[in-house]
Amino acid sequence: MKTYDVIVIGAGDAGAGVTFKALARELKVALIEKGNVGGTCINVGCVPSKTLLYPANIVMEIKAAARLGIHAEIRNIGFDSIMQRMKTAVTRSRTALTDALKDSENLDFYNGEGHFSEDYTLQLEHEGIKGKKIFIASGARPIIPPLKGLDMIEYMTSESILELQRKPQSICIIGGGYIGVEYGHFLAAMGIDVTILQKNTRLVPNEEPEISEVLQKEMAKRMKVITNAEVMEVRHYAQGCAVFLRDRTTAEGMEIKAEKIMLATGRKSNADLLKVGNTGVETDKAGFIKVDDFLRTGKKNIWALGDAIGKQMFTMLATERRNWLGTTPRKRKR
Repeated sequence: MKTYDVIVIGAGDAGAGVTFKALARELKVALIEKGNVGGTCINVGCVPSKTLLYPANIVMEIKAAARLGIHAEIRNIGFDSIMQRMKTAVTRSRTALTDALKDSENLDFYNGEGHFSEDYTLQLEHEGIKGKKIFIASGARPIIPPLKGLDMIEYMTSESILELQRKPQSICIIGGGYIGVEYGHFLAAMGIDVTILQKNTRLVPNEEPEISEVLQKEMAKRMKVITNAEVMEVRHYAQGCAVFLRDRTTAEGMEIKAEKIMLATGRKSNADLLKVGNTGVETDKAGFIKVDDFLRTGKKNIWALGDAIGKQMFTMLATERRNWLGTTPRKRKR
């Protein structure tokens, strides 16, 4: 069994940053990533979503230009071209990070799944490895709610929607947090009939009430926004899917039909997939890894950072917290 000075789990922004810092100290490092290098931000988060939001913003600026005395017309929106541009941006960013990792000394990269089997020990597909210090940056994944009928229909998440091959005529987004709102804005700008269902009494409930109020007012001009909505069931029908809901205050029922359904009901830590309890790392009730102000878990020489700890899931915060661990230029091959 190989033993490393440092094991890093997750090759997103947080994990890759820690990896480069450890390599700069000429330590022997193992980096484990079960998916694509780049984590959420590059593959299914910041890079693709913001690449899609840019043309959506341009569409809306053109439509609003008349109030400035500029009269313009949108003759066609190339949905396929916009999606392909997004995929190209993702590939370019992912390739840049992959090349940087390949060009680093003292690094063993394991592209596959693994889990803790005992203290400081990870079991991979064909072998086990030990680490003197371990950094868990395993990220998060979309929450799939236990919704009646969901297993009988095809639905999308904020990740799978990036693989859309054809523009749908209509879509119902279940969830009105920042992910649901961002994609609602993009899809509506593309000419898709959008409905957003939000369980809370307002959109983006973690923001200031005044912000939520203005946002909902503006978005309601372009799409249907239903707040205080409890989704009860989804069903398949010939033209797509039907969503059955009721008002949480009045108990009044309603049915929404759409060609596609997207879930934007939050994200959960991947810590459970790692079986972190086998190495003495604790999680909270929501499954996020418990850490102190210095990113230390309750287990000596094991830290956790990034989306896995359940704080604000933003790249800039993962970078900031990662930098608490110290900064040294990394060593490159010659």
